[in-house]
Amino acid sequence: MTARFFVLLTLPTSFSLWAKRGLTLTFMAASFNLQAAPTNMGSMTVTSSNASAGTASGTYVAAGSGATGSFTLVRNENIGYNNSAEITPASGTRTNGIEIRNDSNTSIDRDKFKYTFTITPDDNASIHTIKVGQASYSIGGNSEIARQTLSFTQNSQIITPAQATIRNNPNVPYFYNAMGDYFMGKKLAGNSFSSNNTVTLPQLRFDSSNGGDSGLYYYGITALNGSGNSSSFTPTTNSSGQVSFASGQKRGTLPPMPTFTNILKETSTSPNNQTTYRALNVNDIIANNSSYVSYGIANADSNYVLAVKNAKTVTLTYEGIMRGNSAIEADVVGETYNEWISFGVESEPLYYVFSGTVFNDNGGNTNPQVNNSGYFNGIFDTVSESGISNSTIKLVDCNNSDIVYASENLPMTGVGQYQLRTPIANLSGKNTVCLTEENSTNTHPIRTTNSKKQVDLVTNKYFYDTNNFGRVTAENAALVLIKYQYVNSCPATIDYPTISNTAADNPNSGFSTKPIDNIEPGNCIAYKITATNRANLSIDNFIMQDMLQKKGEKGATVDSKLIAPLYKPNDYASDSVAIGNNGLIKTKIFTLAAKSSYDFYFNTKYGTTQSN
Repeated sequence: MTARFFVLLTLPTSFSLWAKRGLTLTFMAASFNLQAAPTNMGSMTVTSSNASAGTASGTYVAAGSGATGSFTLVRNENIGYNNSAEITPASGTRTNGIEIRNDSNTSIDRDKFKYTFTITPDDNASIHTIKVGQASYSIGGNSEIARQTLSFTQNSQIITPAQATIRNNPNVPYFYNAMGDYFMGKKLAGNSFSSNNTVTLPQLRFDSSNGGDSGLYYYGITALNGSGNSSSFTPTTNSSGQVSFASGQKRGTLPPMPTFTNILKETSTSPNNQTTYRALNVNDIIANNSSYVSYGIANADSNYVLAVKNAKTVTLTYEGIMRGNSAIEADVVGETYNEWISFGVESEPLYYVFSGTVFNDNGGNTNPQVNNSGYFNGIFDTVSESGISNSTIKLVDCNNSDIVYASENLPMTGVGQYQLRTPIANLSGKNTVCLTEENSTNTHPIRTTNSKKQVDLVTNKYFYDTNNFGRVTAENAALVLIKYQYVNSCPATIDYPTISNTAADNPNSGFSTKPIDNIEPGNCIAYKITATNRANLSIDNFIMQDMLQKKGEKGATVDSKLIAPLYKPNDYASDSVAIGNNGLIKTKIFTLAAKSSYDFYFNTKYGTTQSN
């Protein structure tokens, strides 16, 4: 860039899949590199995790506006699951939230785990929403029926109350071995039933439990007293029309007084069956410390999302509640297998945020050094350069700086950092805005960047940082002008660059910065002006100009007039003083490259008498 001056002097992993068949638990190994639903859970960078403790911590980039923050995950309770929890990612960065897999211990029923997910946003310019889903990375395995209790606290940085709503709850195919015949069975005709029917319905349901009892039962139709098979099974009933398990065929429990009308959801008239556990709708509110039920499906199909807006913490308690189980010959309650749960973060902006630093662009050096690449380069070198106080930063309309959207006065003490924010609605329809910087002190009067910086607004981007403004002290100015003078007898030709220019010279022997003691009228004074750019930026629009001495002005007793020869006449502007006249010597517009110098030469004739 140039400063403008007008100068007057995802790796694949593996998991285990439970297949439930009678008393045998079979593990099937599989590998995956696809990502299961839900999506848009945000990017997580895990810096520390402990599988045994079920804990993790790190940072996140939220889905949506890309706001950032840090998080912690803590396991508060663990019943009926192995101690070690598989956390993905265990370290490093991965998109789509953080996933926790909990492997069941089948010797303990009434399974339950509880996790608290806590976030600390880096700023309060966005509302951060903690999201809860089932599986962000796993595409194998299936969930069991579970009651999930949700507790949360508000992020106190923003006034908006925390609120939990159903974000997504689409129809999904239910998983037979996780659901049982209660959901997957169908009465055909008379006493005939079939099982493992296709059911595709929402996964999340209102919690219709009564007194803590789920009223949800698992049994195998073909394990009842009767004859036939799963496609068409006829149970044997007693005089009251009740069915029962055949001897040695128990796969779970039956509801109280199990008759044709209350063991199948499709035909049941029991309040705990047909009309309960109705689906939750999108935007339904889940009250703090209340519960809902998730039905068993294959993890690859899970796509529900619960969103807790403006939450600081979310605590999720997950309890298996099905009475009976496909893999255990016992009247167990709440036995589950491998259960996944995911947490993520999204954000929606409240403001556009613009930030940066007003800094001393001296490269960390009191005096500019020839080899100091950080000096006067227009870049904030955070390691070596410090901020400057007392500037006023404004966010303005680029076409009308009187329209101010936000402003900030940096204090006399501080590090020069600023942060401006304006409500999103203020910039509706705009493609650009501008930042301006002014400083009321003279401590750092020289700019190394423009005073007005245009910012292009990008769709769905709300944070614009590193909008820095550079300044230096007067002694660290980029441009150094040195004027030398040399007394001569007005020859017709002068080879200016060959004239001596050393520290020992006086004006009568070469170009010198020493004063002229006396000069006879009619002689000439030649001038050499060296313009040096000490910066690591080029100087554009550079114009060198010098006013010749005029009698009666600033103590001058005679006029000085420009005489031939000019050195490089094409360097001078068309409105520069003509040969033989007194006036302003002015060059054309130059670009003075970084770390370069340029010499200008001209000769003037001193007045012929003290009176003219």
